[in-house]
Amino acid sequence: MLRLSDFAGRVLREDDIDDLGRPTGEVIEEAIDAGRTDEAKSLARNLIHEWKGLHDLYCDWVWDLLTKIGRKFGEGEVYAMLRATQETWMMKRTWKGFRKMSVERQVTLTAEMMRAHRCGPRQEGDIDVLEDAERYTIVMDPCGSGGRMRRGDPMDKTPSRLGPPYNFGSTQEAHWWSWGRKDVPYYCVHCALNEILPIEWGGAPLWVTDFDPDHAKPCRWHFYKKPELIPAEYWTRLGKEKPAHFDDA
Repeated sequence: MLRLSDFAGRVLREDDIDDLGRPTGEVIEEAIDAGRTDEAKSLARNLIHEWKGLHDLYCDWVWDLLTKIGRKFGEGEVYAMLRATQETWMMKRTWKGFRKMSVERQVTLTAEMMRAHRCGPRQEGDIDVLEDAERYTIVMDPCGSGGRMRRGDPMDKTPSRLGPPYNFGSTQEAHWWSWGRKDVPYYCVHCALNEILPIEWGGAPLWVTDFDPDHAKPCRWHFYKKPELIPAEYWTRLGKEKPAHFDDA
């Protein structure tokens, strides 16, 4: 029998032991079929929150690991560790898939990913997707990882990871691999690598990040409709030059 209870402000399934392993999506479908719409809505509203504990733990853990690496071995090793993973499988996988897609499909797929990433003040996947003549922009206020950790988590009532008890690290110097900035959280450096690697592989980034040093401000990812429309500054801030065949439009 399914029982729902309040747990830290969200619904917790307290099924009989034989049902605890059933996927919540399956339980929602069963409740709809049986006409238990209030139960189905309650479960649907809290479906993303089922992922919160594990999702947030791994984000915090990655930033802490990068902090330990940077403090023990030097900041260059933070870049080396991120590059060693992103260029071998993580960003390589994205690169192989995205370059075969239209920009519109790239935005659609990224929006799905960022909804699952628990973006927005409610941590339920709220994002804004904007379009102008040159680009699409995904606005995350905050993003579900770096943004949430920089600001602190009101849902869990935990503080910013930049202060105690976490004291997670940021770049102490301005590096080419941190957009020429200091004070970029080591976790957020992976977004710079998301640009660096496609530039090296294909001459242009797939998308670019507007990193704001004020963690109260949203993070924005810009997807330009053509590489020619990407401003040269998105190369130069990474110590690179925009290729001549991508002349500014």
